Amino acid sequence: MDLSYDVLLIGGGITGLMAAQKLSDLGLRVALIEKQTTLASGPSTRNEGWLHRGTYHASSIRDRTAAIQVARRCIYGHKQLRRFSPEAVEDADVLPLALVRDKDRLSEVISRWDEANVRYRPISRAEAERIVPDASFKKVPGIFEVADVSFNTRILYRKLFALAQKSGCKFYLGSEIEVIDGQSVVTRDQTGERTTFTASKVVYSSGIGAKEIFRKRHGIDLPIRYWKSHLVVTKRLAHAGVFFLDPHEAAMMHHGDVSIIGFNEDALLCAEPTYDVIAERAENLRRGIRRIFPSWDDRDSLNVACVKVDYVTDLAGARSLNIAISEPIPGHVVVLPGKMTEAPYLTDVLASYIHDRLDNPDIALRPCDEFPILEASTTREVA
Repeated sequence: MDLSYDVLLIGGGITGLMAAQKLSDLGLRVALIEKQTTLASGPSTRNEGWLHRGTYHASSIRDRTAAIQVARRCIYGHKQLRRFSPEAVEDADVLPLALVRDKDRLSEVISRWDEANVRYRPISRAEAERIVPDASFKKVPGIFEVADVSFNTRILYRKLFALAQKSGCKFYLGSEIEVIDGQSVVTRDQTGERTTFTASKVVYSSGIGAKEIFRKRHGIDLPIRYWKSHLVVTKRLAHAGVFFLDPHEAAMMHHGDVSIIGFNEDALLCAEPTYDVIAERAENLRRGIRRIFPSWDDRDSLNVACVKVDYVTDLAGARSLNIAISEPIPGHVVVLPGKMTEAPYLTDVLASYIHDRLDNPDIALRPCDEFPILEASTTREVA
């Protein structure tokens, strides 16, 4: 079977689903192929379900300029996702608490929040103890109510999936790539049936899978790195979410009767994207949870490993939270979100990028569209 599209998306995580919806809404003929039989089966669902609003990233990224930039993109994504899928917001009337243990950082954190327009309200230890009575706020000089929320990502993905289909996007799940030849992609599904797709642009929204696809099918080693971190899933620990801004401390979001907790700056560079749990790392996270909730009973809890990726030019540098759009081969575009909350910004930029290259002649050109300029590079990281 041979099928032709304007855009073929490879990978059905948050980036692929959001791009499918936005590109289809532009009137492009779009298809998405996914190796697994379910959508968003990787990092898109292995996370805290934390809809950031710049609170954490404004303070945690070392370079102030980069921190403000990522925080503002998170605020943009936060607003867009809440507007697009308000039904996915959990505990919308409960504000989480952000904690700063390092007293010397407080003035810098507040300064960055003010510059990035992060919403916060300082509260006293006594007020925090009333909100979360089981938590320990000893030696925590900075406590703030903030606007981050827990987010049901499955509802978001379900809505993106439904609206993309409604706009005409075709989905092919359980489809393994066998051959990529120019703008043709041959897949084989679980019944053994082969399908040949041709597309003007092939967009790799496969996250952790993009590096292997390019290595195997194009003979190119993309500068993509894998970072493993861990989560603990346990019975709900508090009424409100609680997260530290300091490195190597716990951060949690609540989903119904369950809490999902991660560890700040826990990411470990790894050679392959596996979901094997590293016992020592998981135990570090558990000790971090007990620093907030000393009486936590961890008998009914689960360790989960997750893997995130970044696209960098400096392979010796720290993990990058920048989004990336790169076209290593003409017609083949790689996209990576720094964080889930940055996906709206990334896919907006991607939609503009695709529009510029797959124009609609029925729409009149603007004067600036006809202005002669040198062709821009087709490979870029969105800074």
